[in-house]
Amino acid sequence: MYVAQEMQLMVTDTMALHIQQTFFALQAESVEDSNRAFRHAAYRQYVLWMYGQLERSDRRTVPACCVKIIREKFPSDIGQYTGFIPARHGVGW
Repeated sequence: MYVAQEMQLMVTDTMALHIQQTFFALQAESVEDSNRAFRHAAYRQYVLWMYGQLERSDRRTVPACCVKIIREKFPSDIGQYTGFIPARHGVGW
């Protein structure tokens, strides 16, 4: 199987993300909220797929090409993406 096919199945497949992020996606009040929840789930799924379960303090960068695919699949209506914010995730510098 090609890596692109694996990524589609493991990272951007809506059903796989529903299983991983059901609570957040179901609580969404708009398409924007839903897509934000799916993007977050897809980033987490990518890291899990590539590196396995990480410690809370262990952070990995999702390659720009994968970020692009995820953002194209689950776009922001306003075209604004925040990226990772350490303070929001309990990670201090």
